[in-house]
Amino acid sequence: MGFFDDLVLPEEPVGERAVLASLRPPGEDEGRYAPPVDRFAPARVSQLEVVGAGPETRVLLTGWSVWPRSVTLHLTVFRSVRRQGADAPRQSGLRVGLLFSDGRRVTSLDGKVPRRIPFTGPQGQARVARTDQAVGLIPLDPGLHPFHRSLFKTDVDLYLAELPPPGEAELVVEWPDESVAETRTAVDVATLRAASSRALEVWPDPEPPEPAQQSGSFATMETSGPPTFLAAPLTGHQLETLRREEEARQRCVPRADWQQMDYRDWGTRT
Repeated sequence: MGFFDDLVLPEEPVGERAVLASLRPPGEDEGRYAPPVDRFAPARVSQLEVVGAGPETRVLLTGWSVWPRSVTLHLTVFRSVRRQGADAPRQSGLRVGLLFSDGRRVTSLDGKVPRRIPFTGPQGQARVARTDQAVGLIPLDPGLHPFHRSLFKTDVDLYLAELPPPGEAELVVEWPDESVAETRTAVDVATLRAASSRALEVWPDPEPPEPAQQSGSFATMETSGPPTFLAAPLTGHQLETLRREEEARQRCVPRADWQQMDYRDWGTRT
């Protein structure tokens, strides 16, 4: 019996499915505005400490995801009180920055630049979209997964499209609205740069997809909850059916007379 056989029902093999999209070879913009999540699994570097504190707020650094040529900074904001309008965009909101050994400063306040994004239209024609792109420490969308949703805890992921240069570096946090004073925390740059070599390239050499296999356009929508591709657990009724089928099968399995006898059956009968 296989490991999962008593937890699933047999199904027909999945049939031929149309290709929605294929991974393309990396473009010149890979890693410039977002981590290369489609081709790499990052190395994880833990660094758990409070990097900013106010009367009702704590800002924690929880670690780093290190890519071959870039890093993602993971912060978590804990609050003991939530106030109305506290998360409205304000210049006196949470400020995050990195100060490098070469004197450069990158922050979450570095603004946006125009960005051109080429794409293929529904009829196969080449088009270009224009958008405002954040630079510096780039905020990432944490998604709608349950562990990101809490009334008193908020995850903040910021992407740096380069590895910090060798030497000393500092993480700087300030949040006037929450009375968090400017706080500086040392960053172990040597550890981050060493970890970059441990990022795992999952798809080293993706082949260009066949044009005929590419859908003209498609859309996806992320919803909360576990991934839909996880096999669903059986219902109580299905589990009971499997149990009864197994019991019936066991009754038909040849065995010695003494097998599955209760200890009382071994007594002397008169």
